[in-house]
Amino acid sequence: MKQIYSIKEFYSVIEEHELVVVYWFTAWCPDCFVIKPHLPRLEEEFKNIAFYKMNRDDDIDLAKHLEIYGIPSFTFYKNQDEIGRLVNKNRKTYDEVKSFIENLL
Repeated sequence: MKQIYSIKEFYSVIEEHELVVVYWFTAWCPDCFVIKPHLPRLEEEFKNIAFYKMNRDDDIDLAKHLEIYGIPSFTFYKNQDEIGRLVNKNRKTYDEVKSFIENLL
């Protein structure tokens, strides 16, 4: 999973790909480390989606602009438009994230 480091990169990524899922995390979030091992499996199952990760603390202004306050979180984009989000402070499970993606396809 490639990492996005700036607002410029973020918008470039969602313009470049038809379908994008962004995983929002921080280095200090224990729940982020719980879902992290499952991310390669999600990428393998949904090969038509570009998966990226963004450390919320790398560009806090972008996170605020997009209202990403709870982490770990996931945002889903189609043709540059956000079509769904799984954003809250709760721990995410593999099944929850997979269902989130499937329901938006």
